[in-house]
Amino acid sequence: MNAKTRHWNTAAALLVLLLAVGCSKQSSDSSSTAADAEALPVANKKMTSEIDKMCEEILQSPDKMDAREWIKRYPKSVVGKEEETKKSLATVATRFYEAGSPRVIVQYTKIGQGVFLTAIVVELPTDASARQKCFAMEPELSQLCDQTAVTDKGQKYLHYGFD
Repeated sequence: MNAKTRHWNTAAALLVLLLAVGCSKQSSDSSSTAADAEALPVANKKMTSEIDKMCEEILQSPDKMDAREWIKRYPKSVVGKEEETKKSLATVATRFYEAGSPRVIVQYTKIGQGVFLTAIVVELPTDASARQKCFAMEPELSQLCDQTAVTDKGQKYLHYGFD
C-alpha cells in the first residue's frame, strides 16, 4: 500500500468516526434541549447600538409625531403583523407612558393621500425600575412585530417596525 492510499484510507476512517460520534451525541438533559429550541434570539450590544442610531435618525426626520397626537388623529391604529394578534396603538403607547417612558414617537410614511404607521420609537427612561417595566413589555411587542427581542443593554430606545 503506497503512502497516498494510506493517507486517503486514514482520512476516510477519520471522517466516518467523526460522523458516527457527531450523529450519536445526545444531550444528557432532554428538557434543556427543548428549552434551547424554544429560546428566542436576543439582540446583542452591537445591534442595540445600531437601533439607537437608527432611532436618532428617525427622531431627526420630518415624518414623525408624538404617539398621543397620532392617536388623536388616527384612533383606530394598530400594531402587529398578524391580523388576529394586532394590538391597539393607544394601548401600547399608554402602557409605555405609564411605565415611565418620556416619549413614544410614531414614524409614518405618506403614500399619495394616505398616511401609514411605519414604526414606533420608545425613548427609554433612565430610572432602573421604569426601564424594567418598559422591558417587561418588549418580548410581546417584538413577537407581534416579528423582530428580534432586545434586553436592557443600556440603550436609549426601543424600536418596533411595521411593514
